[in-house]
Amino acid sequence: MDIKNMSYEDKEKLANNPYTPEDVLRALAQDENGGVRWEVAENPSTPLDILRDLAQDESWGVRGSVAENPSTPVEVLRDLAKDGSPWVRWRMAKNPSTPIDVLREMAKDENGGVKRNVARNSSTPLDLLRALAKDENWGVRASVAEHPKASSKLLVMLFEYEKSLREPDEDVIKALYANEKLPHIAKVIIETLFGEML
Repeated sequence: MDIKNMSYEDKEKLANNPYTPEDVLRALAQDENGGVRWEVAENPSTPLDILRDLAQDESWGVRGSVAENPSTPVEVLRDLAKDGSPWVRWRMAKNPSTPIDVLREMAKDENGGVKRNVARNSSTPLDLLRALAKDENWGVRASVAEHPKASSKLLVMLFEYEKSLREPDEDVIKALYANEKLPHIAKVIIETLFGEML
């Protein structure tokens, strides 16, 4: 296989294919085009040593792909949690393999998108969702309202918080209303107070 003479599109397809042989992934991980390296970093079949190397890549896009890859080793994720690029942290916050203690730190990130993805992460524990339910960022609160682990009690707490705000957010109200776990009485109150938002 002559990788050097392949088109960018063909390299990308190979890099993204989970059945691509390891030696080909190794060659593609060295490609001069960041888009090809990005695809290698996203591939769940990429060997761990390559993911470790790509975590040091100059391109934040490549590092972000490593950060979101569920196969990335925990020690690499811990290092990437400190990455200066919010894009890398944003992608890592979505990764269900991100350790809980790292998610807790990321929940304090200055970037709202990072916190929003922590609130969306399937591995985020209920107590952390509870803390995020009172975040100043409406997107974070809406993500908590949509989370499959959100209990009825948490949803009621979030609704009470949202209701107490000077300007409750429409997306949060809609997300609460759409959640099957929100008690019926709370839905009736939403219909009464915020019917125009639905």
